Amino acid sequence: MKKIYFLLLTLLISSLSFGQLVINEIDADTPGSDTAEFLELKWTPNTALDGYIVVFFNGSNDLSYATIDLAGKTTDAAGFFILANESLAAGQDVVLPAGGSGFIQNGADAVAIYQAAAASFPDGSSVTTTGLVDALVYGTADADDMELLTGLGETVQYDESANSASATESIQRKMDGTYETKAPTFRAENDAAVCDLSLISTTAACDAFTAGTDTYSVSIVYTGGGTSTYTITPSVGTVGGDDPSLIADGIITINGISEGTDVSVSIGDGGLCDLMTSATSPSCVPANTLPLYEGFNYTVGANLGDQPNWRNINSGDEILIGGPGGLTYPGLASSSGTGNHVSFAGIGIDDVLEYTPVSSGTVYASFIFTVTDQSAVTDLTDGGYFAGISSSDTAYDARLWVRPNPDASGNTFDIGVGNTGLPTVTPGTYTTGTNIFAVMSYDIATGNISAWINPDSGTFGAGSAPTATITAVDASPASSLNSFILRQDSDGETPAILFDELRIGTTWASVTPTTLSVGENSITDFKIYPNPTSVGYVNIASTNTAAMSVSVFDVLGKQVLNQTLNNNRLNVASLKSGIYIMKISQDNATITKKLVIK
Repeated sequence: MKKIYFLLLTLLISSLSFGQLVINEIDADTPGSDTAEFLELKWTPNTALDGYIVVFFNGSNDLSYATIDLAGKTTDAAGFFILANESLAAGQDVVLPAGGSGFIQNGADAVAIYQAAAASFPDGSSVTTTGLVDALVYGTADADDMELLTGLGETVQYDESANSASATESIQRKMDGTYETKAPTFRAENDAAVCDLSLISTTAACDAFTAGTDTYSVSIVYTGGGTSTYTITPSVGTVGGDDPSLIADGIITINGISEGTDVSVSIGDGGLCDLMTSATSPSCVPANTLPLYEGFNYTVGANLGDQPNWRNINSGDEILIGGPGGLTYPGLASSSGTGNHVSFAGIGIDDVLEYTPVSSGTVYASFIFTVTDQSAVTDLTDGGYFAGISSSDTAYDARLWVRPNPDASGNTFDIGVGNTGLPTVTPGTYTTGTNIFAVMSYDIATGNISAWINPDSGTFGAGSAPTATITAVDASPASSLNSFILRQDSDGETPAILFDELRIGTTWASVTPTTLSVGENSITDFKIYPNPTSVGYVNIASTNTAAMSVSVFDVLGKQVLNQTLNNNRLNVASLKSGIYIMKISQDNATITKKLVIK
């Protein structure tokens, strides 16, 4: 029964499509002197056209300027009949006009099919619906000609220049009887010639997250390449990635776009394909608000600079994720059961972790580190600084040094703190291979720099800091701080170091927790709903009332959202359907969750 219904439906559609002679396509404006004009009619194949005429009307006076008698003509085996300039005409086609060009007026004009005698429509005849079979009122960016529309019973004047390409496009009938403008399909079905290239998605992602103006990149996923030669023209930025002229399916990238500047991209082949896409600039501000925690729970062997919110500066060897397991210190809360650590030595890339700028008070940073090998260090004056609280990529406002003492052949070293020049060093030494808990701070108002080395665990979580182990002063205090930097100074200055359990905050208590915080202690204290979501938002519920910092990353690790929430609702309306990773930070808690957008 279903097959019978389908057959009846097919026959019905066919009969509707070819129930009468129709205007299938017109190309009135063609390159140069209009030597490629044509009018294409369509009906059932091999059907006589006796009794039909085609009348052309000039919009300048709304009177006819030509009448073509179709007596003795028939549609071809595909159902087409052509009236065209002699450069296109063949066989029984009607030539418009013999020996000339530019016959079909560009608009606003009209063409109509009548069942009537040609003699009843001499040139200069008025529009009428008597005997009218089909009509098309058209133009090339012309105002609507109401006399032609009304006189022919039409309501729409179709524009051959709708895509700003009237010389290379024509007006074509669709199955529903309306018309569209696209590349000509002369003597072929109107859907026969289409652009093979298809743009699937366009996304923007920040190249970095700093307090200043960053750059971002756009990724355009496409299919159907390799069938033409395409020109990619962005309004700003540099084209990279896959070449759709050569590669069938891939990703086009537009790189180096300045944050705050939107981009539009045109992709065309000068023929069928004339595609456009655009992207709105993302906000490339640091995703982290203080306090924050970094337990380095990443894949062992991966580069730290590739992880969310970290970025590389300078050049050389990467800082690597080490493991399994993290470093611990007695009395200090840690995530060593699930986290790893980082390792570095000598000269190489420096890695930066940024946070929302702090312009008053004191910024604290705490961490555990182990010097595993100092035998290559040659600078016994001040050694090398490996960690810093900073206001920019080059400021290093508060720095922590390690220096072999008495020399690199032994296994003892001291620790220094300061801004530039020779640091203030600890009165005692420490031994390689042991975990050291260090806290450093910078007072923005005074420029005072302090460091606590292996502080008494009894002070952890206290409302105020104990007496510092060593101190220094920045004579020109920074006006704000926004980053923490791990530095690989040089082969002769930086020993081999393991580093873990980084916390940054604005109080002593926030960087010296004695118990696991909400997020570390009980993941179930965070609830995310609805998830999956199709309503444009998700709710993030927590037993803690503090503000949350939420970052969302796509499956490629690119950040696509970052917000600080006070009402526990995250707007995800800008995200496309797919799977994302959410990183939620609150007080000392940081967790990750999967987010599904339907």
